[in-house]
Amino acid sequence: MFAKTPFFSIFALLGTLLPYVSAAAIVDRSSIADSIDVNRNTDILAANGEIWLTPHDRYSSSVGVLGCKVDINHMAYWPEAIGCDDICVEVTAFDRTVTLLRVDNSVGAHDISFNSWNYLETGHPATEKNQIKPSEGFKASYKTVDPNNCRQFINGTASGKLPFSAATSINYISNCVLNAPNSWVAKNFELWNIYDSQCNLGYNEICETPDFKNGFNQAKCPHLLGSQDPLVGQEVWDISYPSGEFVEVKGPGQP
Repeated sequence: MFAKTPFFSIFALLGTLLPYVSAAAIVDRSSIADSIDVNRNTDILAANGEIWLTPHDRYSSSVGVLGCKVDINHMAYWPEAIGCDDICVEVTAFDRTVTLLRVDNSVGAHDISFNSWNYLETGHPATEKNQIKPSEGFKASYKTVDPNNCRQFINGTASGKLPFSAATSINYISNCVLNAPNSWVAKNFELWNIYDSQCNLGYNEICETPDFKNGFNQAKCPHLLGSQDPLVGQEVWDISYPSGEFVEVKGPGQP
């Protein structure tokens, strides 16, 4: 038979262990809090309507929006996935607000175009070099707004629709058309035969949208779809951080 353990012995044992358990729990919570502060865990901040905002000085688009036909100085680069209706945001800091088109993903950070970032921090665009204020970033708040608020940044299409690469954006576009047919993107996209979002390859021409509903997924273009012939006259210019110098954006395979 097992020996009986007096109740007072159990309580004594618990009394011995509890201080260590409590101490460990306190240490763990402190470590987590320190980690959030050091790493600027923007996912947690974003849940409270706040983000840690850093500058982005190289245009790109994971969904294939063409930089030569939009204002790349008003872009947001968020870690969250890009939907078919949430592509326009307003960001506020220091009592100043900018509206931004969100067409690319970042790896963990909340970045915006350097020009807009510098405006929020100083009240001046990054093109005013004597007003550039390099820093580790700052807290800001953001909200998703009606995508029509970002139509002002489309400057290279006669239709006013958002320009996409017919070769590289087809999965994103077909998803919006088939699964969110009433979304803003599904009703406001235009396909171009430009291969890369930096507009260095392809042809500056509009393509015919595939019949997604009947299983087709290749656009019809005047020239070969996805052509990587050099494209001239559609240059994209970044504003480098922190110099404020203009630098031409290079596409795939370019130095």
